[in-house]
Amino acid sequence: MSQLCELGGSVIDSAPVKGYPTSSMNLEEVKSNSTQPRTSEGQNHSLGGFSVIDLKNREAHFEAFQAEFIQPFYRQGHKCNFVGSRDVRLSARSWLHDTADSTLILIGGRNESHAKYAEVAYDFFTRGFDVWTYDHRGQGFSQRELENTQIGWIESFQNYVNDLDIFYNRVVSPHKKKNFYIIAHSMGAAVTALWLAQRQVRPTAVMLTAPMIDLILNPYPRFVVTLLVAAGLRSGKDKQYVPGSHDFQFSDYGLDLTNSASRREWIRNLFVAYPALRLGGPSYQWLHEALQVPRRLRTAKFPSSVECPILVFQAGADRVVKPNAHHFLKSHRSDFVMAFEPHSQHELLQECDEIRARVITKTLQFFERAAQRGAAL
Repeated sequence: MSQLCELGGSVIDSAPVKGYPTSSMNLEEVKSNSTQPRTSEGQNHSLGGFSVIDLKNREAHFEAFQAEFIQPFYRQGHKCNFVGSRDVRLSARSWLHDTADSTLILIGGRNESHAKYAEVAYDFFTRGFDVWTYDHRGQGFSQRELENTQIGWIESFQNYVNDLDIFYNRVVSPHKKKNFYIIAHSMGAAVTALWLAQRQVRPTAVMLTAPMIDLILNPYPRFVVTLLVAAGLRSGKDKQYVPGSHDFQFSDYGLDLTNSASRREWIRNLFVAYPALRLGGPSYQWLHEALQVPRRLRTAKFPSSVECPILVFQAGADRVVKPNAHHFLKSHRSDFVMAFEPHSQHELLQECDEIRARVITKTLQFFERAAQRGAAL
């Protein structure tokens, strides 16, 4: 049977990569005080040395840019690891200001890590945000739940939602500033939407990129894939790869997710520097859960059930999710905004400078307007 969905990965030789730290970054042991951020003068002084950099003109010298700015910044992040739902250990990072009035949570997608979001974290930190982010269970530097750590498995998407709830309440909330924002991508956007609909949380504003609502499934239509997955679950294959999926292999991972050649190469090299990040394709159970997202969002009445400004970006050249979120997410509220980048591929926050700068600039403007409206109330 042919591959059911384009969610695979790749393996890259474990040669050293220029610009990345050489120290091992295996899953850290979670300690009882790990959620307390360091506030030593050394850390704050080091972070204070990073300044705003223009969002454009980076790609031509991207390796040098990463080595000089982004990777030193990433290494200054505080490890605020925590224990999520069902005692799964999750890896997390934060970058905090001495004085700031804004808190931002970054939530990545499937087969991503906070290591991949270092540039995004840098851009928002240097523009006045405390930044917090974590790796979903079963991927990145967080604990894998199966003996074969390559299989993308989740018992229930609700576990993702519960992990976010724990991260917010136990790790971020004690240090939350006046304004609170969320940026979430793909699978992380779906998790965030479900969390906001379930919990009494009111961020100042939320931005979602390429929300994972309607997966692109190849080569079969959705109803056929749904029947095939159901048959696999009845046969006890919930923890097995769906047909066409496999362990992380060097094929085309990341090659069709962004138009930026320099960021594409950097993402590939990330798996060289950090082999622990590698994740293969989805299991029957993961795909089953992913296929339930549209129904769960409708049941949760998202976005009408959420009382906060929401900005949603869709990518016109997306090859992972269909750019049709507007069919599922409908609201007549003036603070619910749909934006469309016709030439962007799936990774809007890892795109070429022109597209990425436009997305981040619009997001900053949206956040600022939301804060002003909140202050006026």
